[in-house]
Amino acid sequence: MGQKYLTFDCYGTLLNEEPTYNSIETIANKIGVDSKLARTRFINYQDDRNNMHPYIDYAILTRNNLIHLDYQFGLEHQFEKYYVDVLIAHRSLTPFPEVIETLQKFIDHGYKLIMMSNSSWDIIDTNAKALKVPFNIWTAEDVHAYKPDLHFFKSVDEHYHFTSENHWHIAQGYSSDIIPAKQMNWPSIWINRPHDQPSTDIQPTHMVDTLDKAWEFLK
Repeated sequence: MGQKYLTFDCYGTLLNEEPTYNSIETIANKIGVDSKLARTRFINYQDDRNNMHPYIDYAILTRNNLIHLDYQFGLEHQFEKYYVDVLIAHRSLTPFPEVIETLQKFIDHGYKLIMMSNSSWDIIDTNAKALKVPFNIWTAEDVHAYKPDLHFFKSVDEHYHFTSENHWHIAQGYSSDIIPAKQMNWPSIWINRPHDQPSTDIQPTHMVDTLDKAWEFLK
């Protein structure tokens, strides 16, 4: 059998994003506005693909998000001035407890690991080092498109020549990853840590709530 591949979403699948969102709540508390509302608005902006066309780097997207928070709360340069703090929090994300050991098991059994991240190189390089295992890395910056744009998926697919026999896509993002994986006819494993319900009738090939549980489908 030839080379086997696993493609991964990074944030929420391998790295825990909570410190980034906690930093937004901390900033909101310093400013004196509703911290939970600020967190929700930050996440919603970051998830809205309309804010990413035409392509902009992830760091710029984050700064625009903070400017937008200022606008929504009727502020001027309050969230935005913490832009560097938010980026530092994002660069400092750590893996979920089971991730590093599980990734090493995948490698030991012959899988090549490929990261597909809605990020940019000024951030992802540090994030990848936290995983302590070798990855091929593709970012939105490389292809000038953010997932779920199929251009991202097609670019990676054409480079490695995936088949249904040599490749799985593993991701936490339902809209950003599981839906386009289905459109690409990629077998997928949804790492559904928060136990969300699918927002459409599209289903992953398998669903688990931690990365180590994906192993049973990859043996």
